[in-house]
Amino acid sequence: MLTLLIAGGFLIFPCLASPADVPLIHPGPFGPDHITLNDGRVVDLPPPTVALYRMLTQTGRLHGRHTMRPTDAEGQAGIELRHRHEPYWTSRFGDRSRTPESAYLSPIEHGWLSVRPGYKPGHRAEDIFAPPGQRVFAPATMLILHAGYLSKTAGETVVGFVPAPPGQSRARYFTFVHIDVSPVRARVGEVIEAGTLLGHVARGDEAVVGNGLGRLPHVHFAIAEERPDGQLEGIRVWDLLRRAMSPRTNVSRDRRPIS
Repeated sequence: MLTLLIAGGFLIFPCLASPADVPLIHPGPFGPDHITLNDGRVVDLPPPTVALYRMLTQTGRLHGRHTMRPTDAEGQAGIELRHRHEPYWTSRFGDRSRTPESAYLSPIEHGWLSVRPGYKPGHRAEDIFAPPGQRVFAPATMLILHAGYLSKTAGETVVGFVPAPPGQSRARYFTFVHIDVSPVRARVGEVIEAGTLLGHVARGDEAVVGNGLGRLPHVHFAIAEERPDGQLEGIRVWDLLRRAMSPRTNVSRDRRPIS
């Protein structure tokens, strides 16, 4: 079996290897870690999960708020590792059509938004509220990079990757946070179509909902693109979500963002 090699600081994906032969995420310099939940349970994080977290955020605190921030070196290592993975992820996405933004589907059924955008520093995303058990869907065709526990704040999370369209330079990363990811857990590494079931709105277990525990059930939804400095940052998605959500779903004037 041909495997992923590291030489001279670069990831090498052998040209003869099939996708099944090459790991989706090579951890690079990142090792395993573990998260201690409020009730004392411990969640073990394998190196690829830690590496993906560092690829997605250079300032995020893996162990939750009020814990140590990553060093500048760790942040830069995450950016460089992401840059080395993106060509391979793009090749796995293949020649499939990218869903136009105007055709994005609603990520959640029977959900609602706050009356005003929740996009702000520290929350480059939107919260979509819905009763526990409501289904969460992929709004666009995407490669599933992760479906499982990600960090103390996030809990269970789905991460999807969409390559940059021809002639453009910025890929998109979709994240769906605080959900039960059971329906899509076995499909990590696959390209799924828009409308595919990803999971369900959850509540009541910190191992699933992270810092959403005890709050109004919701999905923290973000679409991130790369900034000039190499870090990923969520784009504004409130208007996009309003267009995508079904006619039955109204913006509730008695709800407010909770995170």
